[in-house]
Amino acid sequence: MDTSIICGVDGSADSAAAVKAAAGMAERLGATLVLAHVVDYAHALSAVGPMGGGATSRPLLTEDFEEQEQAAERLLAQVAVEAGLEQAERRVVFGFAAQRLADLADEVHAELIVVGSRGRGAFKAAFLGSVSTALIGIARCPVLVVPPGASSS
Repeated sequence: MDTSIICGVDGSADSAAAVKAAAGMAERLGATLVLAHVVDYAHALSAVGPMGGGATSRPLLTEDFEEQEQAAERLLAQVAVEAGLEQAERRVVFGFAAQRLADLADEVHAELIVVGSRGRGAFKAAFLGSVSTALIGIARCPVLVVPPGASSS
């Protein structure tokens, strides 16, 4: 069974720092790096528009999910190229970010999940939620949260 490391990617600078850290660890450990992007249901559904009656010219829900998936695949490809990680495995999954990253780690028997931290602070995180905090609570493997500014060191 191959060793793997999951790295959550969202296109932010914090995510780029996480990719850098995950890539370094994967190289040192001889592990497979899996770049993963989670399309959140709430975000995907917001593209659909209001629910309820009335004629609408909006595409079908499945088309919106397909658009989100294609955008996520483009993001992962761009991140891989920019980081020189074209060989990294790429996964797009739908759902709630923390839960889906934990599930993906189980699926590929990951030794570690790496994510970036937006550095919102405790007050904002309490109201806005935190993928990294939720992930630490539900992941069944270790989670490394890369702090803001880590890519500059």
